[in-house]
Amino acid sequence: MTTISTRQNPLVPPGPSGAKPYTASIPLAEFGKSLADADLDNWFEEFSERNAEDGQTYEISNTGRLLIMAPTGSPGFYHETQLSTDLTIWAREFGGFAGGPTGRFRLPDGSRPGPDVSWVSPARRAELLQPQNRPFAQFAPDFIAEIKSPSNSDAELVNKIDLFISHGTRLAWLIDADARTVTIFRPNREPEPLPDPEFVDGDEDVLPGFRFAVRQRIFDYMINPHS
Repeated sequence: MTTISTRQNPLVPPGPSGAKPYTASIPLAEFGKSLADADLDNWFEEFSERNAEDGQTYEISNTGRLLIMAPTGSPGFYHETQLSTDLTIWAREFGGFAGGPTGRFRLPDGSRPGPDVSWVSPARRAELLQPQNRPFAQFAPDFIAEIKSPSNSDAELVNKIDLFISHGTRLAWLIDADARTVTIFRPNREPEPLPDPEFVDGDEDVLPGFRFAVRQRIFDYMINPHS
């Protein structure tokens, strides 16, 4: 079994803003793996489960590197739970499949990234049941959300959202609790910033009828958690 410690691995150099989106980046070749391996998904799933005791999570880049993500701290994990819970409750009525930050998707460029929150439409149920979409769906979810934490740079999260949209995601939200902003991303359109919105609504063809009370659930959640 392969067990790793990020303390023994070189840190990724910080980006222009000084943020380190992950604590280590290791070539898959060091584990005897590559993006071309037919069993990479199963290896990645088993590896992530074996090495998750410290709260770390993992992604694979399209350059064939294992990315080790730092645990989500407070209040970030509360914020993720607020959105994923509300989306799950909505999906039980409307349909489709909502997920949280541990989900990964296998994109056509070979990467296996994971958004903080995601939703796959009910029209893709048959696709999800296909053997090739286990353990990771080989397509981008219809909706994703990223919630910025202190270790994230704007550029890092925008690049991640752009990656998903370029592979088929139809709607994305970038939520910045400190700045109290939500930025909406859609294919072939300029990002739409919303300063201190009370609610964020899903599009008519993506998350129709879903309304998220972002001010109550995220911006002010730590102040009035039971409101």
